[in-house]
Amino acid sequence: MTRDEKHLNKLTNVVFEPVFILGVHRSGTSILYKMLAATGVFNTVTAYHLLQYHELLYNYHEKKEVEAKQQLTESFLKNGLRDRGIDQLKVTADFAEEYGFLLATRTMRMSITRKNVDLFEEMCKKIQFISGNQKPLLLKNPYDFNNFLIIKQMFPSARFVFIHRHPQKTISSLVKAMRTILDEKNPYTTRLSKVYDQWYSNPLLLYPLRFVFKRMPECSVVLLTNITARMTHYYIKNIKKLSEEDYISITYEELCTFPSETLRRIMNKLGVSPISTIDTRSLMKPRKGDIDPSVRKLHRYIYDLMRSYFEQFGYSNWK
Repeated sequence: MTRDEKHLNKLTNVVFEPVFILGVHRSGTSILYKMLAATGVFNTVTAYHLLQYHELLYNYHEKKEVEAKQQLTESFLKNGLRDRGIDQLKVTADFAEEYGFLLATRTMRMSITRKNVDLFEEMCKKIQFISGNQKPLLLKNPYDFNNFLIIKQMFPSARFVFIHRHPQKTISSLVKAMRTILDEKNPYTTRLSKVYDQWYSNPLLLYPLRFVFKRMPECSVVLLTNITARMTHYYIKNIKKLSEEDYISITYEELCTFPSETLRRIMNKLGVSPISTIDTRSLMKPRKGDIDPSVRKLHRYIYDLMRSYFEQFGYSNWK
């Protein structure tokens, strides 16, 4: 029995208005989440909500939230965790995180399914309840980028903010991120993901992954390109099945170049106004770095496999 068990009956009549930030991995979902969260308009899913999930209601009722968050942040610092390891985004108890990590504790899948939707809904209700307001709930999870029609069926009031980025850059960034978390155990990811933790406890999983991503770079690019292509094909095929009132699509490139204008366009689409004044320029730190050589080598393969997505957003193929 968890600490929250006796408080779950209080969630019966809790309602929430979900707004999903969706994009393929390394497309800019995290910085967009951080930026929208800073407006003060939304409730968000944080590292605290995921890592202390089974005592959220208990801490709220016992007025221990501040203490619990402080202890969690201090535990990060004691373990040398100042950022996620794969980028420079600072981690604290209030760091806006992906709800997929919680879903994976139920079904090993990080996307919403019929088998874990009750857990997802419970999480949303918990966060809405302890937030003590009627703000929309902002949610981020790249794994649900090719799942939005199912989400809309399950939650008819759901709205979506899609973010897109040049495919060759997302794949290059993803290849580098995978190499980083496979090179040595990332303590932050380990705390969030049981699946990732299992990689390091099972050499039969870890060593083949390391071999592919470090010794066979072209194979890793082909693998990630095919995964990304399936997700983008789903978007191209199904986006028109959503009402135009239910979603907005932006690109990472326009967010970097025109952060204030892009943020304003999103807020207008969602029908909300910022509560807090934010310096969008200071929040935006465009990802830099050279394109991985294996991605450059296979640039034509990536383009051919995702041509419709390139054309949809005006991305050119380059070497």
